Amino acid sequence: MKCLQFFTVAFLIAFGFALAQDKSLDQYLAEAPLFNEEELNQKLLGLRKDFYNANYENIIEEAPQLIQNAILINSPRIEQRLTSVLGNSFIQFDEHENAYDLFSKSLKRAAAKKDTFSIISTYINLGNTFIFKDPEKAIQYFKKGTYYIKPNKNGEDESGFNDIASFILYNNLAELYVGIKSPKQAQRYLKKSQQLLSLPSLASQENEYRAAGYYIQGAIDLLEKRNEDAISNAQKALSLGKDLLDENYLINIYEILIDVYANSEKYKELNTIRVPYDSLKNKRYEKEKIRQQQIASSKFNLENYKQELRETQLANELSEHKASKNKLLFIFSAILGGVLVLLLVVLLWARHKRNHLLVDLREKNQKYLEAKDKSEKLAQSNTRFLSTISHELRTPLYGIIGLSTVLMNNDELEKCHEEIKSLKFSADYLLALVNDVLHINKFESEEGRKLQNEDFSLYNLIQDIVQSFEFNNQKNNNSVHVDIDSQIPKMLFGDKMKLSQVLMNLISNASKFTQDGSISITAKLDKKDDDAVAVLFTIADTGLGIPLEEQDKIFDEFAQVENHKGQGGTGLGLPIVNKLLQILDSKLFFKSSKGDGTTFSFSLKVLESDMKSIPKTQEKINSKSLKNKYVLIVDDNKINQLVTQKVLALYNIRYAVAGDGLEAIEKAKNDTFDAILMDINMPGMDGFDASKAIRNFNTTIPIIALTANSNETMEETIYDFGIDDTVAKPYDTEILLKTLSKHIYPDEKYPFENTFPDNRNNFKLTV
Repeated sequence: MKCLQFFTVAFLIAFGFALAQDKSLDQYLAEAPLFNEEELNQKLLGLRKDFYNANYENIIEEAPQLIQNAILINSPRIEQRLTSVLGNSFIQFDEHENAYDLFSKSLKRAAAKKDTFSIISTYINLGNTFIFKDPEKAIQYFKKGTYYIKPNKNGEDESGFNDIASFILYNNLAELYVGIKSPKQAQRYLKKSQQLLSLPSLASQENEYRAAGYYIQGAIDLLEKRNEDAISNAQKALSLGKDLLDENYLINIYEILIDVYANSEKYKELNTIRVPYDSLKNKRYEKEKIRQQQIASSKFNLENYKQELRETQLANELSEHKASKNKLLFIFSAILGGVLVLLLVVLLWARHKRNHLLVDLREKNQKYLEAKDKSEKLAQSNTRFLSTISHELRTPLYGIIGLSTVLMNNDELEKCHEEIKSLKFSADYLLALVNDVLHINKFESEEGRKLQNEDFSLYNLIQDIVQSFEFNNQKNNNSVHVDIDSQIPKMLFGDKMKLSQVLMNLISNASKFTQDGSISITAKLDKKDDDAVAVLFTIADTGLGIPLEEQDKIFDEFAQVENHKGQGGTGLGLPIVNKLLQILDSKLFFKSSKGDGTTFSFSLKVLESDMKSIPKTQEKINSKSLKNKYVLIVDDNKINQLVTQKVLALYNIRYAVAGDGLEAIEKAKNDTFDAILMDINMPGMDGFDASKAIRNFNTTIPIIALTANSNETMEETIYDFGIDDTVAKPYDTEILLKTLSKHIYPDEKYPFENTFPDNRNNFKLTV
């Protein structure tokens, strides 16, 4: 993504925009001489040179005064360029909030002037501010900029600024969508950017822009697994842009070729491009090292400058205070000597009190810092504790749930079926409690509040959730009615996982606290605006209801309504729903009374997906397709080994066992396996290092991590060690079989059949 700024920064430095400053215009003009337009141009050239030399402190010192000078003499283009230099200097210092503030004020000024070009360029500035920090927000700003693009008619834009700005917007959107793995959107904006290359205003840079387009097309081809097209476009990008594009673009192009050659096992071609690729990376590393040294020096100099400025201001204020006091004493000393003495006593007393307050303030500040440090350590300790306790609880639960599942399928133990079923129910309940506690902690963190948007079918989502509660509803003799508004688009784009958790908690409560009754689940189109829709969800039941006097505590963690006690539950379901809806910018409403049931509702805004049809529901995996496959089980826990062996044996899958990472490496060298089930947390050599070592001599065997750890950071980086997929313990047997089959049959549509029961016709679903 670093190469996004290849065009963007150059454009912004050359053609930037205006901003509002805290100081008044008169203050700036009193501090600096007034320059004419030609002199300002020379100053601008000097500041641009400072920017490329990383001399940012000089820019931050001089640019604000020069901008106000440009405003006074009505020179908007110079004002724009100076502003861009200043804002991008803030970005280099990672001062994104200051840059955002500058460009937001600039946008207001541009809107007030109805200057279309200024508005477009300011949105480019705002998007550039968030390119690395928040790509999705950068996409929003670049998209807003596209709304103001107008065709260049009759040579009205002689400078070509609007054409260049339009190209930058479309090009950056295409590359950002590649970065978040959305190839269809990337293709859409790449096409728009390439259509502009026929304009005369872009002729001087056509080869450079076209080379960048070939690079983005190659990246899209790679995402959509069109390997030969990816190679062709990447080679075109290299051929055309070798002397035009910077190291970041060239490195990214080489990385496309490396991925494609590695996937296609073209090792000869892979070795050929390694030399120029490594050379470019070393060159970029050296440049970045020098740049970071320059930035560090600039920050140091800037801090010194700020300190000197503060000391000078303090000295001036002290000098002015003394002069005023002396003048006052001189005027009144002869007439009011006695009053002066009294005033002096009062001043001394005030000074003493002020010093006392300062000492007290320092003590309180020190206590605050100590408390803050203690709080941060406690938070870190809490995170480590939850991660550890999660793993320690999930590991034995894996054994209990896994063995009880195997025992339930053993015909010889049919007499004990009810007891085993109760054992599994208790283990499932304990696992749900552990998950609820972890979810509460997760949604308090910044990582847990991030949205994970994807395409999904609301029909399939609700159908799957309702099916998961089929057993509970049959046990409680409840009928379930689902009504989905036909006006809701078939495919939506939003955070499917968080919406699922909200619906599952609400439907779970309805199933749990309703007996011999009915549960109604409706989704109605509340509002539609462009490509966004608001869906009103309602979950109503005829169950126990919530007494009026207890309704104010239902969102308290671990709190339970009095007449709900004995029905099960942790008291965490509704608090989790509340936190999730806050993250999704929604709010939960309910109405209830004792004995008359409960109705929960919320409205959620989501985007309409680019997909126009619902993907076919995947059939169940045919376990027979895995018969006689040979799997290596790597786990230091004997019970975990036993559970996995029993599950695999149940489906006629052969297996071998390794008790640690070193033994796993030795067996992987000396035997041929179809897949490896790798535990992560093991004494000695853990699953990460073992997987990395196996990849040194076997790059094709599927390695699937079986982990009881719920750490999100680990899940994001697990693939860096050569691991292909993860299955969380305790796992669903069907999920394990699907994951094995997916990786054992990677190049074909692996065989399916309906081997598991499907009771989805047991509830009423209308659309």
